[in-house]
Amino acid sequence: MASNKILGLIFANTNEKNLPELTAYRTTGSVPFGGKYRLIDFPLSNMSNSGVNNIGIVTKSNFQSLMDHVGSGSAWDLARRRSGLSILPPYGEHSFASVVETIFNLHGYIEHGDEEYVLISPSDCVYNMDYSKVLSFAEKSYADITFVYVKRPVKVITDDFRCILDVDDAGKVSRIMASPVDDRVCNLNIGVILVRKNVLMGLVRQAMSESKYSFVRDVLQKSLDRYRVFAYELTGYCEIIGSVKEYYDANMKLMDRDTRYRLFNYKRPIYTKVRDDAPSRYGLNCSVKGSLIAQGCVINGTVENSIISKGVQIGEGAVIKNCIIMQDSVIGDEAELINIVVDKDVSVSRGSKLQGTLNYPMYIAKKSIV
Repeated sequence: MASNKILGLIFANTNEKNLPELTAYRTTGSVPFGGKYRLIDFPLSNMSNSGVNNIGIVTKSNFQSLMDHVGSGSAWDLARRRSGLSILPPYGEHSFASVVETIFNLHGYIEHGDEEYVLISPSDCVYNMDYSKVLSFAEKSYADITFVYVKRPVKVITDDFRCILDVDDAGKVSRIMASPVDDRVCNLNIGVILVRKNVLMGLVRQAMSESKYSFVRDVLQKSLDRYRVFAYELTGYCEIIGSVKEYYDANMKLMDRDTRYRLFNYKRPIYTKVRDDAPSRYGLNCSVKGSLIAQGCVINGTVENSIISKGVQIGEGAVIKNCIIMQDSVIGDEAELINIVVDKDVSVSRGSKLQGTLNYPMYIAKKSIV
């Protein structure tokens, strides 16, 4: 277990500029996923299951729903007298303008504890892994910086967390690239980095002194000449949510049983805030096929290949196909929705017919009346 060696740092607003619809009223970490979870649940659960018990969630805007969701951290066993969970909002207009400035301005929080390592994680990545294995690999390799990466084709990188790595058979990194040279299979850092605290703060302070604010170019790339840099491969399930289409696809993949087993490992559960709803109720004439239905729903229509979140009501004669319906939305009688992402608290009127495509699913904003 990682225990007290690691300070966890989760960035809640990761990649929000590429998810403008989903993050208009919430952080990236607050975006619902899989019918009952939020994206923040995955890095939080991974850290908790790995024994990381001092975690700071960095957020810069729209964090009311995030605070409501994580609360004191009790769902992740992080409600503690010492260490535990902390919400880290900005305290100045430009204090969290970039990853480099954020880490620099959090130096008091980061350096206060006696942890040797800092584990940096984004909040837009859905995966399940044991970080203690990353720590063990780093210690055996005498690594100052350890990336977590996956092998996959990459067309473009749109944030300042991720980079492309050249890695040898021993896991040593020989080159760090800010973007891929083509769309071949690359070693893509998923944004998770385990780094010695003194190394991180030294690199960040140097970048700030030179007025350089790119985390990849001005911090990570410059580390190669001075420190031991290694990479650990994540071979399990992993999805990076970089657009509404990727969000839709990642949710739809949960219909596959093997995918669910890979992500929701009973030995390393994904925890979330508990909401005490009654069991879902199914009408006599309803039909549900190949779907995930959360608790507290009332289903009187037809649901196929869809994810239905907590408290959703689907009227008689309504047809829902290939959809994601978020919490407490109401779908009227005889309505028909195909290839739609419906945000929270939406009301769809009786007889409404809405259809997107699998390549371009339609999105209905939170609290809309259709």
